[in-house]
Amino acid sequence: MKKAISIPALSLLLLTGCAAADAEPEAVAPPPSAPVSPAAQDTEEQACTRLMGTDGSGPLYESIRLVRISDGTFGFQPSTPEKTEKLHQTVLAAADAAPEDLGALLTDLSSGTAGALQVAESSEGWSVYFSPEGWSAAAGQLLSRCAPYEPAAASVPAGADLGSPDAVGARFPGYPLVVDASSIDYRAGAWLAGKLADGRVVALAPGLYAPYDPAVPDLGSYYAGSGEVSGDSAVKQTVFPGSSAAGAFTGVTAGTHEP
Repeated sequence: MKKAISIPALSLLLLTGCAAADAEPEAVAPPPSAPVSPAAQDTEEQACTRLMGTDGSGPLYESIRLVRISDGTFGFQPSTPEKTEKLHQTVLAAADAAPEDLGALLTDLSSGTAGALQVAESSEGWSVYFSPEGWSAAAGQLLSRCAPYEPAAASVPAGADLGSPDAVGARFPGYPLVVDASSIDYRAGAWLAGKLADGRVVALAPGLYAPYDPAVPDLGSYYAGSGEVSGDSAVKQTVFPGSSAAGAFTGVTAGTHEP
């Protein structure tokens, strides 16, 4: 006859407690994380104001002046790797912060600083994939969009030896004259685009322009101040000594409708 084995109640309680202690704890779900707010984007005005800078010194000007395009060929102005890298990163950061459409144009523009950086870092020959057409189209659109937000530069009069159309004509035969803006360098044309009344400009000298106002037919009056003048840097300083670098670019030559 089998005997029944009795287990004291206290022992049963202790055994049950041990089993509970050995059990795996239930996983606790982490608290939901707070949503991450997207980085605030610049407005068009904020982005353009930073890009243009003051007196022609902003990163958009620097990027455009870094690239040389002529007769289907291209090159880059000499620069140190450190300076070019800093400019390249500035353009990329501006692309991230700008409104989407401006950001896309700035990304295209950065191909110029990327190419210039590759050249600056190379001690031997270099080969760069670069589209002059795509880059110049982006640069022109950025200038057209952003020039209206550029702080007004100080306006200075033409030099004393260029105070009349006759004096200008003696120095620059055939000037001044009115030409279509479509016939001039894309950089000057883009910078002036928002200032044009009828799509024409006054060619003040080879590669130097002011927006033409049909209500002001006296071409001599356009030499009164440099505030809305754009074109070649060297020619601008020749005609308007001491004027701002705003609207000025390197290597702007006479347009197709000029002497």
